[in-house]
Amino acid sequence: MKTFKYNLILSLVIALVLGLTACSQSGEEASGEAEFPKRPIELVIPFGEGGASDTFARKFAEIINKTSPEPLQPVNKSGSGGLVGMVYAEKQSNDGYTVLEITPSHVINDVLEQGKGVELLEDFEPLIRVQSDIYILSVPASSEIDSFEELVEVGKEKPLTFAGISSGGLDDLTLNALAAATGMQVKFIPYKSGSEVKAAVLGGEVDVYLDKIISAIGYIKDNKVKPLVILNDERIKKVDELKEIPTTVELGYDVTIGSWRGFAVKKGTPENTKEFLIEKMKEAYKTDEYKLFAEQNLVDIREGFLEPEEFKKQWAEEYKVFEEVAKKTGLK
Repeated sequence: MKTFKYNLILSLVIALVLGLTACSQSGEEASGEAEFPKRPIELVIPFGEGGASDTFARKFAEIINKTSPEPLQPVNKSGSGGLVGMVYAEKQSNDGYTVLEITPSHVINDVLEQGKGVELLEDFEPLIRVQSDIYILSVPASSEIDSFEELVEVGKEKPLTFAGISSGGLDDLTLNALAAATGMQVKFIPYKSGSEVKAAVLGGEVDVYLDKIISAIGYIKDNKVKPLVILNDERIKKVDELKEIPTTVELGYDVTIGSWRGFAVKKGTPENTKEFLIEKMKEAYKTDEYKLFAEQNLVDIREGFLEPEEFKKQWAEEYKVFEEVAKKTGLK
């Protein structure tokens, strides 16, 4: 009899515990507040290994992983100017276990309607923006042009050539925006790779060289190219070779388009999951380790950080800018 009572009580206790656990799990699922993360998170880098976006994403993940209960695992899904990675990320579940690194290339893909039904503005939600790069326009060292004013005058008489891997990219649209503001004419010359593009610039095969400061500064310091204008509102005082270089705004042209890097997740990702990811990214952004990395890569000149709401607003604003340029150039 005692054994029967003991077994009965034990069964009731087990049933009660299982019932409470089930209710707890059911409540979490209903509210979308399930514990996160329970496994590693895939960080999709939509560009090839070794580039600025790849280097940044891997370093940022490394910093986050020092405090995250589960790691961010970088994986490269390159191709079509970031499009391959975006399409891949959209096909994954909206559970937060896939984070996509994004750049202006993804906004441009939306503008040019190249996403095969996948769009950044429609299918993703922002986490934060981390970096904001600045463009600088230079000419080969052998060029007879010594100032941006001279370049504009020459460009009004005949098209200025510039090299790139594919038309319709960020470099192409940015230079066309600058051309529209100044009255210059520009002509895109396609090359097969980034190394060929730079060789064309150094060899004087093209008239102008538009690139991010971190990519161009080595050539500037080695006197292989001559910087003429920086696409920014203020002069850059922290780099000796750039202190005397005027800005577009200073010269009367409101063109400050640059590159940037941030992160997004698929639309419908639970709020608590987004909050976790955003908080970890904010923590990483504030570390001395990241600040040193940003300084060494010259991405601390212009403030990089944007909250989710501001970041989403930037997507929409840049969409309008790129759409206008694309229409003027016949790309759309």
